[in-house]
Amino acid sequence: MDEVRLILREEREKYPKIRFISPEEQSRFKESIKQFSGKAYDSLNIPKDGSLNGSNVWKVLWLNQIGIRTATIPEIYSATDNGMNLRGAYEDGREVILRSNGDLFSNNNYLAQKLAEDLHLTNFDNPYIVKGLGIKRDEKSDYGLSFLVDNDIEVIKAKDFHHKNNRKKFTRINEDYSIDFDKKGEITFYAREDGLSWLYVGVDCDLGSYVVHLASSYDLGRVVVVSDAEGVQKIFEIYISQLKQEAEKQKLEIEEKFSKALRYLQTGKL
Repeated sequence: MDEVRLILREEREKYPKIRFISPEEQSRFKESIKQFSGKAYDSLNIPKDGSLNGSNVWKVLWLNQIGIRTATIPEIYSATDNGMNLRGAYEDGREVILRSNGDLFSNNNYLAQKLAEDLHLTNFDNPYIVKGLGIKRDEKSDYGLSFLVDNDIEVIKAKDFHHKNNRKKFTRINEDYSIDFDKKGEITFYAREDGLSWLYVGVDCDLGSYVVHLASSYDLGRVVVVSDAEGVQKIFEIYISQLKQEAEKQKLEIEEKFSKALRYLQTGKL
């Protein structure tokens, strides 16, 4: 290699690391799901043996709920851009995608309708990516689980995930979930026409958003974890605090200018 990009250590350490789930994290996950039973436990108990393989959307969402932060789809693709070899396995993101108020796949119909209602979504000209969902017990669900909606979720109108782009080649997915489609691209995007699915990176690094069974899991599945996320969160919190301080400073300056202008109108003096 004739040249390298110079990045100061202090800058490198600001960014999270992406890796596969550890045995300790898998054990913590297995212990945590003992509170569930019946269909809910079966949906979460991935894998059923002692290995680290296997993944589905319920497992991924629950891992985040117990404090083990998993990667988003853009983060997974960013990892491949930085040299992480993910070919030969599939990796689930922590996003779900909703394309309609209901689902022709009966197991998902209740969940699709409930999620649309909880999020107050009525216009489905384009699909919605939902990030930050939790999960909870729900006997009405065919999986024994449904989605937990709180103030931390993010709803993104994702026009590039429309079914009209099914099987298109692309080169990149961006942080805002826009997709750089390119006929010369080496990876393919797959989409359903309607219903509820989740997002995953396939064995050939293709982007899937069409599989219907939310509890399906295979030996080729691997969970991608984001470590050092707490450090990144602290940096973000400091940044937000600085913004708030600056906003408060500007507010005080505006109030002072307003007071001077009002005093001038009343007395003719500044």
